Amino acid sequence: MEFAFTEEQEELRAVVRAFLAQRARSEQVRAGWRPATWEQLIEQMELTAIALPEAVGGAGASFVEVGIALEETGRALLPAPYLPTVVGASALAAAPELQARVVAGEAIGLALDVRDPLQPVAHAVARAAGDDGDSPPLLDGVAPQVLDGALARILVVAARDAAGEPALYAVEADARGVRVVPRPTVDETRGQAAVHFASAPAVRLTAPGAGAAALARLVETLWVAQAVEAVGLGDRALSETVAYLKERVQFGRVLGSFQALRHRCADLAAELEGARATAHYAAWAVDGAPEELAVTAPLAKAVCAQAALRAAAEAIQLHGGIGFTWEHDAHLWFKRAKATEQLYGTPRALRRLAAERAGVLPAAA
Repeated sequence: MEFAFTEEQEELRAVVRAFLAQRARSEQVRAGWRPATWEQLIEQMELTAIALPEAVGGAGASFVEVGIALEETGRALLPAPYLPTVVGASALAAAPELQARVVAGEAIGLALDVRDPLQPVAHAVARAAGDDGDSPPLLDGVAPQVLDGALARILVVAARDAAGEPALYAVEADARGVRVVPRPTVDETRGQAAVHFASAPAVRLTAPGAGAAALARLVETLWVAQAVEAVGLGDRALSETVAYLKERVQFGRVLGSFQALRHRCADLAAELEGARATAHYAAWAVDGAPEELAVTAPLAKAVCAQAALRAAAEAIQLHGGIGFTWEHDAHLWFKRAKATEQLYGTPRALRRLAAERAGVLPAAA
């Protein structure tokens, strides 16, 4: 298929990139979460409202537009809960009042299993007393790693209902029975938190029997979001490396004139171009061909995470001595890329899953 962004989509990219160039410079990224930047991203850019229905104040756009914003926030290493918020918002169709709160700027945390997100969070069970329709479900359990969990106001939780089936629930982060404990993480630009649920009141987002499919759709959207974000990160690492090689002089010559270094950059560019095409197609498939996501989404995350990690790792090497200093941003790129590679399924596991779903390999026992 032939795929090209529209003029409006390219304009969206340019506007978001220009905004982040002012609000996510190196020193600002290193300083961490800035509420003022998040407010501007919501009020001026309206980025959390892109794909939400117009009835709740959203723009009613597709996930392609969300993907453009994610690619740019990934490129800038924006230290804000944008990815979990726009992914989590996709699961709130049954709760328009929560969607309206997301449009207004309230962040979402995804209480999923970071190793196998298709499984409900370990030990998170909806109590039978809450499934009778007269009282809210009560959740028990622990989500040990929630991206930007300390910044979230709404938590989307994968849990088992009273019948033992997967289901999605929404929980207020400040509700009774919810305890959020920030955790140290390798990626300094993206926080994590352990979230403990002890009889926490929740709102069920999925109908009985539909939870497994809704959870799969949420996770597949998450993998696509990680893919497009990783492409932005990889592009940043490569473009800044190429710029450095064009101006750094060694042995009386510009480093970019050395054939070996040019070949390494060319290999990275080719790999990233393939990853970019994969990510863009997956972003289109979220709305344009959802039946393909079962294979496309895990493959996109696997391909793009590996490409971004390789670009970030090579950036350290190709920057030479300065690249090995903690003061250089190359380490921030590498840490984000490594965290992306590991969270919610490793490339090896996701490639296996994609092959099984495509019928290329038999399902694992």
